[in-house]
Amino acid sequence: RGAGRAAPAAEPAPAPEQAKPKPRPRLKQTNVVSAAPDRAVSLGSGGGGGEGGGIVLKQWQRLPKQLLQEHCQRNKAPKPEYYSSQRGGEHFCRVRLPDGKDKAKDTHFSAPVGGPSAQDAQHTAALYVLFQISPTLQLHLKLPDLYADRWKAWQAAPPPPPGRGGGGGRGGGSGRGGS
Repeated sequence: RGAGRAAPAAEPAPAPEQAKPKPRPRLKQTNVVSAAPDRAVSLGSGGGGGEGGGIVLKQWQRLPKQLLQEHCQRNKAPKPEYYSSQRGGEHFCRVRLPDGKDKAKDTHFSAPVGGPSAQDAQHTAALYVLFQISPTLQLHLKLPDLYADRWKAWQAAPPPPPGRGGGGGRGGGSGRGGS
């Protein structure tokens, strides 16, 4: 009877019982939300006790220099370079965004606002560069209060744009003639 016929297509053998993942034990539901503690960042001039002595940085917040560096990394550009100076007890900063391939295409920004320390001036200058690059971004949501307030103020009344004159960004001037 079965000698001339081909064997019927073998039905797949029932798969051995696969080990079902064990259910995870449920954690007790609570109303407590735990997170990493906030960290204090000191932007003072080292003496302590003065204005701008420190910023409480929440875990999800970023400082302007971090945001500018992240922007450069996303665009595969070299890191920004900061040049600080002091005038009349206030610190100011220029930022150079290197082109990477052609030094003549480097972009220079001189922040019109300074700070009580060189580090604060660098963060302010980085914030200014970010604002000049993309003023419509809602970066105030990522910034600590000090810089978030400045960002919102600049969105309401923008700071002067960097000079487009032939000065090459040297000397901190706008490159335009003044009165």
